[in-house]
Amino acid sequence: MNNNDNSQLDSLLGLMAKRLGTTPETLKKSAQDGTLSDKLTNMDNGDAEAFKKVLSDPQAAKKLLASPQAQKLLKMFGKK
Repeated sequence: MNNNDNSQLDSLLGLMAKRLGTTPETLKKSAQDGTLSDKLTNMDNGDAEAFKKVLSDPQAAKKLLASPQAQKLLKMFGKK
């Protein structure tokens, strides 16, 4: 991923962390050490699975971040 993709992924992590009541750093660490499922217990199952897929698959993350909906959210939060 390039720096722009990393910045967008960081923005997505920030949004998800806010939704889950945690920090982006905690989500990253959980994804890396295999405990992400524990953090996603409060999410809808479909949302949780989609989020895990995006975090584990750089191409899926890139595709998601390129979507018009994601771009709109990123612009709203000033991360474009």
